[in-house]
Amino acid sequence: MRKKKGEYGYLQQKKRKDLLLLLLYLGIALIIFGVGLALNKMSSKNIFTVVAILFVLPWARVFVEFVLLFPYGSGKSPNYEKMKQIQKAYENLYTGVIVTSAEQAMGLEFIMVGPGYVYGVMLLEKQDVKTTEAYLKKGVQNWSDSYQVKVWKDFSQFENACKTAKTKEINQKEHENVLAFIESIMV
Repeated sequence: MRKKKGEYGYLQQKKRKDLLLLLLYLGIALIIFGVGLALNKMSSKNIFTVVAILFVLPWARVFVEFVLLFPYGSGKSPNYEKMKQIQKAYENLYTGVIVTSAEQAMGLEFIMVGPGYVYGVMLLEKQDVKTTEAYLKKGVQNWSDSYQVKVWKDFSQFENACKTAKTKEINQKEHENVLAFIESIMV
């Protein structure tokens, strides 16, 4: 069953799919190259070699995506119990999210988007919270000035903020735009 971005288990499914695609593309390229060698008396100067080399392009795209996702989660999804506990109360909860900017990728265990706030908790402790928060804040402010954006390293602070979050009257279009922005920067 295919999972959507931000859904529980998406990162692990994506990493498995990328690994299979890497092996498939590499296998196809090697087969094409081998057929070219066999048909041309072991000479690599043929059209099959060109096609095999061109087959490296989609392989490289998938490889870059796989390398980007590899450090996040080390094969584990965010804590399922934590996710279920929070998800009962809130509808716009994204889990195991990798947010990308031009400079870097940032892993978030959870992102909660509510009327007037965007809260997140880091996936890896070594990542810079301020950089992630500033990036999200700048992007959200392009769509609405009414949102508070905050990111924490500690799950309990995130959980407390979600419980005590004060909702605001937000224009529905603004809220949809903020949700669309968050979804657009997720890998």
